[in-house]
Amino acid sequence: MNKKALLLFLTIGLPVLIFLFLKGFGDNQYLIPVMYEQGLGDSLSTPCLDKKKEQYVVNNDLVPAGMKIIHFEQLDGPVLKTRLEELERVQDVFYDAEDISLNTFVNSASIAVQDIQDYDKRIQFFDGFWKRNELDSTTWANLKYCAMAMKDLDNRVVLIDKANRIRGYYNILERDETDRLILELRILRTEE
Repeated sequence: MNKKALLLFLTIGLPVLIFLFLKGFGDNQYLIPVMYEQGLGDSLSTPCLDKKKEQYVVNNDLVPAGMKIIHFEQLDGPVLKTRLEELERVQDVFYDAEDISLNTFVNSASIAVQDIQDYDKRIQFFDGFWKRNELDSTTWANLKYCAMAMKDLDNRVVLIDKANRIRGYYNILERDETDRLILELRILRTEE
């Protein structure tokens, strides 16, 4: 009988005790890292970047206030459709959040905002949440490479917090990266 009681305790009682211990004394928090806390350093060769040895902050008039997702687009095609569909998933989760905005900046030399809006038959854009802006090549490149500290072949989406610090880069062609963006936005909203 003692063996049965011990086995019953080990199979039922011990996991319950471990769960209660972790629930009572565990601290389940995930902090999203702040990028470039020690400045940009020499990691990027773009000459227009601010190379001070302090927290890098995005400083550009085109970047709105609040938490924001910045998306850069330069070419039309099937890849654009996939990116827009993934961004629509983000919009579906946060469209009513007043403290978050999604901004798409297109390079007018290769694609027009109207080309993106033509996807409106398949993708629903909520204008209050998702803003689309057409920029000339110089302004677009300055915003992407100088303000957002991105490389030429870099991911196309940047998450920026309310203090204009870069919190992450996301390749939204991968569904897992879009899921990570959504999760980190939820965490960031509770953090601030």
